[in-house]
Amino acid sequence: MARGGKKEKLPTRRWDGSGLFVVPGLVLVALGEAGARLDPTWIPWLAPFGLTYAWGWLMLLLGVLWRLLSFRWLKVVVPIAVLVATWPSASLLCSLGGGEELLSDDQSWSLLTFNVRRLDEFDWLEGDQTRRELASWFNGCTDDVWCLQEFPVNGADVLRKWGWEAGQREVLTWPKGSGPALITSFPVERVSSWMFGQGAGRVMEVDLSTPGGNVRVFNVHLQSLYMSQADYAAVEEGPNREEGKRILSLLTAAYRLRAAQVKELMDRVKESPWPVVVAGDFNDGPMSFALRNLRKSGLKDTFEQASWGMGATHIGTVPGLRIDGALVDSSFQALRHTTYSVTLSDHRPVSVELAIDVQ
Repeated sequence: MARGGKKEKLPTRRWDGSGLFVVPGLVLVALGEAGARLDPTWIPWLAPFGLTYAWGWLMLLLGVLWRLLSFRWLKVVVPIAVLVATWPSASLLCSLGGGEELLSDDQSWSLLTFNVRRLDEFDWLEGDQTRRELASWFNGCTDDVWCLQEFPVNGADVLRKWGWEAGQREVLTWPKGSGPALITSFPVERVSSWMFGQGAGRVMEVDLSTPGGNVRVFNVHLQSLYMSQADYAAVEEGPNREEGKRILSLLTAAYRLRAAQVKELMDRVKESPWPVVVAGDFNDGPMSFALRNLRKSGLKDTFEQASWGMGATHIGTVPGLRIDGALVDSSFQALRHTTYSVTLSDHRPVSVELAIDVQ
């Protein structure tokens, strides 16, 4: 009690605005890590949090920087520990890899993966103009192996009509309709096209003779969402309760199917007598149960090894999604991973340069 009966004025406590970043960031990172580790068959509602992982990690990083600049040293210990512990996950979303140095004298070779969206068959973009531009872009593409998804059975004829010069490349297409296709200048030893036991995912499995020896390439198109134009419009405008329930149902069903499809794919990968490349449209981000299981099986993401930045491949309502790419087994060195900034589909093409490590 101060003199004259007046109360002492207690010092006011400063408001810590950094908590608006740190707390939500911690929650989103925790949910994202859980969603990538727990089978969506058991807890399906966790799976979509893999899509918000990057935002959570970025919010946490900004909160830590705020606290450091505010000299709140003790309050950064836990958040920094979380950032360090989860960097292996974050590096799959924003890579700082610059490519591996070629260790062997063997010639490297390159692979392209690109969902061409049926060559704009239904004029989602500009129809004939898009097909003309695709033909022109492919004429400048020098990759040795092209893994294309949603490629029509008559796709080669369509591209030739608009000026594509196939040269000496062999064209392997899905037997009927559209699906994974492989176009290559390498000798083809074996081809097998098959669908997963669950869902509508498709795979073209091809053995190729490359400069480093035989390689088995899995050109994969995992389960799609099959969202309607109305669903996409609802996402953009903000869904009402019924629309939200429907979209969440589509998401969780697709996550469950992709998890089952990847388990079947891993069994096929283990049967390969040759080094393996799994490339294609995974319809899933790196922080998903399906892609995490592929990496756990011994495959490494070429993006993490040989790219810089975000590498987003999907052109759609949700920005920054990387759902296309390539994973390779330990026999390979990833020398380069490039995402092309072209709008010829709702996906961007990805090119990787590989070499067999013979040491």
